[in-house]
Amino acid sequence: MASAGNIRLAKELQCYTLHKDEWLRRHRDQYVVVRDSTVLDFFPTFEAAYQAGAGAWGLSTDFLVKQIIEHEPVFFVF
Repeated sequence: MASAGNIRLAKELQCYTLHKDEWLRRHRDQYVVVRDSTVLDFFPTFEAAYQAGAGAWGLSTDFLVKQIIEHEPVFFVF
């Protein structure tokens, strides 16, 4: 099994988890862009967030674009 250090976007997801409660109060339903533990900014749409991340870090670098929502959706695949 892979360790957390080997999972792509592990640092970014950890940053999201650490700040989620604060961000829910200030940026609910917006999209955050994170690389490592650096927050680029918050955006109203996924498209705007992705463009900003790609513009800041390029397409060859991993970065997280995640909507700030209280409950994550669960999908079932049959």
